[in-house]
Amino acid sequence: MASLFNNMSFTDGTSKGQYFIIGRVKSIVFGPYKGGTKEVDSDYNDPSDIGKIRYETLYSPYVTSYSEAVSEPAFPIYNFIKQYPVLNEIVLVIAGPSQKLNDKVSNQQFFYFPAYNLWNNPNHGAFPNLQELKKYLSGFLNVPLYSGSPVTGSSIPLGSTFKENSNIRNLQPFEGDTIIQSRFGQSIRFGSTVPSLKSSNNWSNSGDNGDPITILINKQGKPNTLSKFDTIVEDINRDGSSIYMTSTQEIFLEDINNFPLRSFGNIITPTSQPILQIPRTPIFNELSSHAEQDKNINE
Repeated sequence: MASLFNNMSFTDGTSKGQYFIIGRVKSIVFGPYKGGTKEVDSDYNDPSDIGKIRYETLYSPYVTSYSEAVSEPAFPIYNFIKQYPVLNEIVLVIAGPSQKLNDKVSNQQFFYFPAYNLWNNPNHGAFPNLQELKKYLSGFLNVPLYSGSPVTGSSIPLGSTFKENSNIRNLQPFEGDTIIQSRFGQSIRFGSTVPSLKSSNNWSNSGDNGDPITILINKQGKPNTLSKFDTIVEDINRDGSSIYMTSTQEIFLEDINNFPLRSFGNIITPTSQPILQIPRTPIFNELSSHAEQDKNINE
């Protein structure tokens, strides 16, 4: 594998560019023990190994993770954001400098980029080795790091605890949006009011085009679409929990009386107000002053 650190050589004797590797992830280091088990992870030496992967090289003679020489280890290339791959996701691997670079210029190590968005779905992008998958399916109960069950049926091996969730959907983007999504249904949208598309989302009924809004949700509501590849839009009345940071928008709560308000403390809610429009003075402010609310919360 050491030759992969060398630059590509051409017939004219010049060296141009650098090799890259496309690999299928076969193990990920999360700590001293393999994820979700008490089995010691031999790839863990110290905390700097967290995030290290082993992978089988695609388009090469190494076609199965049962080989003892699956790969050199590779480490996350980014330090400002962490999303480690799950088993059988496919990553791009390149060579880069190691901590021993000052000793010798050829002292390098492998780094990997986040997994390929193979299925254009935030839950996972795994694509297993088909020969290996057949062996998993024939005896998946006894295979380490397999997430299937004899009751729910077999599935792609993704890890010891991580399981596929077909209900997770991509958020519908609008022009100019910046969206961050997790594998589990959390998301942050840095979006804006789009008056011409007010029927397509829940925040463009008021305000001017381009007015900023930030939406954070912690669980997507149950999708009303059949295809796992259909997109959805956040809905404060359907999602698990939400934070909406508005500027000029109005967000409608369908039934304020049945909305959980335990986090506000001892607050009296009216019985004749079915809908709360935001922004406007919250209903409970009409019944008690800020000082009284603070006193209730602090007691």
